[in-house]
Amino acid sequence: MDYTIIVIITNTLVVLATFIATLYRIKIERDQIQTVKRNVQAKDCLISLRKYIRTERESISRMNEKELQEFLDYLAKLGEC
Repeated sequence: MDYTIIVIITNTLVVLATFIATLYRIKIERDQIQTVKRNVQAKDCLISLRKYIRTERESISRMNEKELQEFLDYLAKLGEC
């Protein structure tokens, strides 16, 4: 086999592997960006929840069992978004 053919095939394989690695890196970075966005949304949600609980602490502590269960169900559904 001629050396030029070996070099061409090897270079082609290296370029292909680099292209595939670049595509995979783009996918990983896209997933990281989505995770950061979800973390920011979760942090904002927690801040709002803490503020609400501080404001309504007394009324929450006076809730009867049924009202408290409905409130907890509401919070569970709110966290699923």
